Parts: sequence; structure tokens; C-alpha cells
Amino acid sequence: MRKEETGVLARNGGMHRQKQYRQIKAMLEGHGYKRPRLYHLVMMDAIGADGAGPYLNAIKALCLHLRGFDIPTRWRAALERDDEKGLHMHVFMLVDATAHDAGLIINPYKGTSSAKNRTRKGEKRKPAPGWLRDMLARRGITLYLSQPKAEMHRVGGTAEGKRKNYASIAGDKLADCQEWLSYLVKARSKPEDIRGIYFSSRDSLHAPHIGPAEVDPAANGQTDLQAA
Repeated sequence: MRKEETGVLARNGGMHRQKQYRQIKAMLEGHGYKRPRLYHLVMMDAIGADGAGPYLNAIKALCLHLRGFDIPTRWRAALERDDEKGLHMHVFMLVDATAHDAGLIINPYKGTSSAKNRTRKGEKRKPAPGWLRDMLARRGITLYLSQPKAEMHRVGGTAEGKRKNYASIAGDKLADCQEWLSYLVKARSKPEDIRGIYFSSRDSLHAPHIGPAEVDPAANGQTDLQAA
């Protein structure tokens, strides 16, 4: 099987697994989202992490919370290990920001632990800043948002524009997002002693509304995930 090359892969030891790259890029196809946004999350320092479990439970909790606000999600992830970050997980998450600004939730740098989301009777419930930071703190997980590097994803699409935490995938931005996704399959930092290091959501065109995630789903340790 001929391995694809991208600038991202060339800087990071080349391709680790071509088959996984095809499945990862498929996340950007057939989603039906009106306002798709692509985020790159780096999760580190999970309490008692000797495998993917703590990170996958955190991803599930985040997805449940997003979908509770009518924000559909898809994601792809890879487990890595290096001297600086130890065992950590890279997650690319595609969301539909039509109903709400997903950035109010996918932002560990904003909000306070006492933030309350109060609305008047009859008003639509809105996301409250601070939820993600608190959820991750309970697991001892540190989260870093890796911003897209290309100028086209900045405000105004120029080098002078402010960098965003996400990339949109419309038009010529799609090809750049596909290359960005190749970071998951870079050969550098892939652990050789762990069998399953690639993970993904079970994608659907129309994600069901399941209600706000008031209960932490990691309490029972269940995951609804696919691993490879």
C-alpha cells in the first residue's frame, strides 16, 4: 500500500499507518454539519494512566456534554508517549456549531468553577464556561488546545489575523484540514508496547439529542468507542 506524504508527516518521522489515515480523513466527509469546526486537543497527565482508558472516558464526557446542547460531534484519536508529556492522547474533534458556539465548552482556559448557567423560564439553556476545566481537573488531566497553523484559519485569513482555536473546513480549507489530521498518524512518539493506539467515534449523520450531561459518565467507566 502506497503511503501518503504530507508536510506534517515529513517533519515527524513519516507515516505510521496508512489505513488509519484514510479512516481519519473520512471524518470530514458526509457529516452534514452546517457550521463544522475542527479542534485539536492534547490530553496529558491523567491520574493512573497506563493506557487509553482515562482519556477515552474524558472524551466521552465531553461528547455527551456537547450533544446535550445540540452540538453533534465526531472524533479521531491516537495514543502517544514521549519524554516530555509521558503517555498522552491527541484528539481531533469535529463539531457542528450551528446551535451554539462550541468554543464556550471546548476551552479549558475560560470560566470559573462556580460558573452557573442560569436562564429565564422558557429560554434555551446555554453552555457555561468552565465545565471542561472542572471535568478534566477531577481526572487530573491537563488539556492543551493546539491551534491550526495555516494563515487561512486566522481571523481575516491573513498572517496579521488573530489565531483561532479551531479550523473551518469550507472550500480550500478542507485540504489543509486533511493534512492537519495527518498528525495523528505520524510515526514519531507512537508506543510500541501498546496494541491499540487509534480510536474513533461511531459516526452518524444526525446525532440524537440525549439531554445535557448532568451526571459524569466516567463514574461507571463505560465507553462507547471503537479501537484499532
